[in-house]
Amino acid sequence: MSELPKAKAVNSSRIFAGLMLAFALFYALEVIGLKVPFAYDPLGPKAFPLLLAILLAIFSLLVVFSPQEQEIRWPANRLLLKSVLLAMTLVGYCICLFWFGFILATIVAVTLLALLFEARWVHSLSAGILSGLIFYGLFGWLLQIPLPKPLW
Repeated sequence: MSELPKAKAVNSSRIFAGLMLAFALFYALEVIGLKVPFAYDPLGPKAFPLLLAILLAIFSLLVVFSPQEQEIRWPANRLLLKSVLLAMTLVGYCICLFWFGFILATIVAVTLLALLFEARWVHSLSAGILSGLIFYGLFGWLLQIPLPKPLW
């Protein structure tokens, strides 16, 4: 298998840390803008998410300003493609969850992930259907967590 050329870890890790820093700032701004109309615990609902944003920003800054000399080896083309497809499937699941509802979005996502890991169509689809129904039963009925219903 051919591999991508070596890339300096300085660039890759610092780019990723910069993206995480931007996400931490966005997350902190969203948390600060959170309005809760009822009384909560003494710290309020903002304390824990704000602490997470601060920790993410601190660790991102540590990576950005740390001296790094080692090199990394990027995965082979096929593994890199699978990694990108996996990330796209998970992002697509988050986006489609509210449009298609929990059951259908979970069936599609699990089926695609199983196919990505080279399962057969029959096994992938059955795993998707079972996962969608079992998780809906577990979270929706047993734990009574409100799950998204399809918009249609």
